[in-house]
Amino acid sequence: MGKISQKDTQKLVESGILSNKALSEMKDKGLVAKNKNTVRRFMKTADSKFVEPSLYFRGAKGTKPSNEMTEFLTEYQKLLEKYTTTKTNTK
Repeated sequence: MGKISQKDTQKLVESGILSNKALSEMKDKGLVAKNKNTVRRFMKTADSKFVEPSLYFRGAKGTKPSNEMTEFLTEYQKLLEKYTTTKTNTK
């Protein structure tokens, strides 16, 4: 069974089909999708094309990140903010 989007749940609440109590129960059970808060960041190549840098840990699926991994990701985020721009700024 899939999750229902935030937008759809808002429409159901506004139309009176879904109560706020039922919505909170659905959220507690994990049936409502979370809003995406990611900001895509880009760098410009020498030939003026925008590319998106990415980082992942190969083989880490289903594992708990170590303290070193968390620190590394924090530093990586700082570098992304320093050297990249958002898509809205690229136009």
